[in-house]
Amino acid sequence: MLGRSSYPAAQIAAARREFASLAAGWRVVSAQSEPRAVAQAEVQMFNQMVVALDAWFMHRLRGAEGKDGNPMNEVRLLAAGVTTHGGVFPSDPTIKWKPESSVSGYRPGDAIALTEEVFSRLADVFLHGITAKFSE
Repeated sequence: MLGRSSYPAAQIAAARREFASLAAGWRVVSAQSEPRAVAQAEVQMFNQMVVALDAWFMHRLRGAEGKDGNPMNEVRLLAAGVTTHGGVFPSDPTIKWKPESSVSGYRPGDAIALTEEVFSRLADVFLHGITAKFSE
């Protein structure tokens, strides 16, 4: 598939609803579950959720996305770390990555262990960026 320079506003809105609903569902289930089980499942759940979030917009053009360490870059790097780098945050010399200004704070080489709180904040700013740069 060719890269995409835009996405329908309805697709972006649907992604926002779906991921907000999944996070809300997680909060309900986790509130009713044993804390140790929640801690173990949370990382697995939200590491995979960032892969799913990236997949909704996976063919976005990197040039349009920018390479300034923005939330779209962060989701791209996190998804790559989970899927192809053994769960480790990768480095990408084409992205001006600054952990201190990111949502997750990960540095290249860090093990990725997303929580609901970090994922929800990241999804919100990621979808804001997608809306600003890719909405039709």
